[in-house]
Amino acid sequence: MSAGVVELLEKMLVFDPNRRITVDEALCHPYLAPLHDINEEPVCPKPFIFDFEQPSFTEENIKELIWRESVNFNPDS
Repeated sequence: MSAGVVELLEKMLVFDPNRRITVDEALCHPYLAPLHDINEEPVCPKPFIFDFEQPSFTEENIKELIWRESVNFNPDS
């Protein structure tokens, strides 16, 4: 895997959404730039609303949920 791919993934996986790379920034990243043509990009007329998702979780909530899920797969741990 190239260093550019790793760098892009690291930026996309930042936990804090305020520090995470934006879609526009990601599309301009050297790894994706050859695949991106601004003239062929569809534009969403209005933002998606994900009402079905649960409210925001804290980092501690997410850690707890992951731990519980892992216990389901590894009950002897």
